[in-house]
Amino acid sequence: MRARILAGAHVSTGAVDTDLVSATSLSALARLAERRFPSFSEAADTVLDALELELPAGSVLLGQVDWDEREYRLMDVRGEAAGELGPGHTLPLAAAENGGGLLAPETLSVLGVRSYLAVPLETSAGGGSITLAALASGTDLFNRAHLELLAIAGRLLTYEWETVKWRADLRRMGERLRDPETTDALTGLLNRTAFKEALEHEWSAAGRVPGEAYLVVCRLANLAEVGARHGEPVAELLLKDAAEVMGEAIRRSDHAGRLSDDLFGALLVGCKGLPGAEAFSERFTHALARATRERPATLELAWHVMAIEEIEAPVKGLAKAEKAARKAAVVLPEAV
Repeated sequence: MRARILAGAHVSTGAVDTDLVSATSLSALARLAERRFPSFSEAADTVLDALELELPAGSVLLGQVDWDEREYRLMDVRGEAAGELGPGHTLPLAAAENGGGLLAPETLSVLGVRSYLAVPLETSAGGGSITLAALASGTDLFNRAHLELLAIAGRLLTYEWETVKWRADLRRMGERLRDPETTDALTGLLNRTAFKEALEHEWSAAGRVPGEAYLVVCRLANLAEVGARHGEPVAELLLKDAAEVMGEAIRRSDHAGRLSDDLFGALLVGCKGLPGAEAFSERFTHALARATRERPATLELAWHVMAIEEIEAPVKGLAKAEKAARKAAVVLPEAV
């Protein structure tokens, strides 16, 4: 039994040969590569769903290898094994003398696995390596094309893992470089004073050179309710999510700031009029819904938009926009 199991086992660490993969499979993964995922877990969900469709019937696993403990700790599972295995389950690794296979023969026997493929992701995951694996109950079901497909999926997940880590590193670097006189300490956006100065500058420029600059105020309508129901750490986490999405949504010519506990402001310079400003608010709403879909609560938003050149005075104009945002109807977010 042991020899038959290991005969179908294959672990890949080599180069990828895309010529062996079908055009349909490549097209499916190419579409995924064009997407920008808000989190690694969502990328993993999508990639494993695609592999379950493209690979022979069986199971697809994603997990982290712990060489010290000699175990494979599962992060996600698809297919036949999903009923008995799930995130957090651990599977013993094969002994080194078993030819470098991933899983112990006894484990494969219990799962009814006769063949499998495994591809390690080349990530900076610390003391272990994240590995993508495909299991099957039959023999000779996998071929070289399936191995290459798994390797391509592994590279896609490697990119997503490193991108998430890179963004986190940049965010931490940015936090260390913040100017406390102009930056809100919690969100990293402009503080109220700095935002007012930016508004005064853009208002003055709009008077000299008429353009299409807009002031947008966003109210996080249920932030206090989220804090009361789920705790302040959850509310703070959602606040930071909203700030990150706001920072990514604006262009270099724009400005974003935190005006108060539950109010954000954006100055959109050259945004193609009112439709452009409204499109910005819609994009932000959808992006925030995507970024927070795994959180225990969802933020509800209310908006007010006004042309900067229609403001009589910056301070009064900002106060008027904030008051209007507090009276505006709530927009229920929907991820698209």
